[in-house]
Amino acid sequence: MESRATVAHEGIVEKISGANARVRFVAQSACSACHAKGVCSISNSEEKFVDVPTTLPGLTEGDYVQVVLDQSQGFKAVWYGYGLPLIILLTVIFAGYGITGRDGMSALIGMGSLIPYYLIVYLFRKRITRSIEFRLQKTE
Repeated sequence: MESRATVAHEGIVEKISGANARVRFVAQSACSACHAKGVCSISNSEEKFVDVPTTLPGLTEGDYVQVVLDQSQGFKAVWYGYGLPLIILLTVIFAGYGITGRDGMSALIGMGSLIPYYLIVYLFRKRITRSIEFRLQKTE
């Protein structure tokens, strides 16, 4: 059997509706393991929710679970959310500066170029969601 690298976060099932479970988990920054996090204002953690198709028998609200994602799918999500928009932004800023010669105008054009990108992502969200598959594992 092939072993795949995965990313897992422990969470609590908040709500079950149909074939989906809404899981709440705390996403922490990389600073959370630092010994100076108590005095540093940079470290943070944020509560997040994710809807996951549930295939676990006997899953009930309040159960502790792990939300698991293959690492390759995580990279795909990061690419769609951060990588591609950064490339679009920088390309449009440099092209805008080359055309207009004005910093402020090229920055505004660059930021405006992300509106169509995120609109397209929004329109294709169901297709993207199907390509990134979360799984649940029950924890004790």
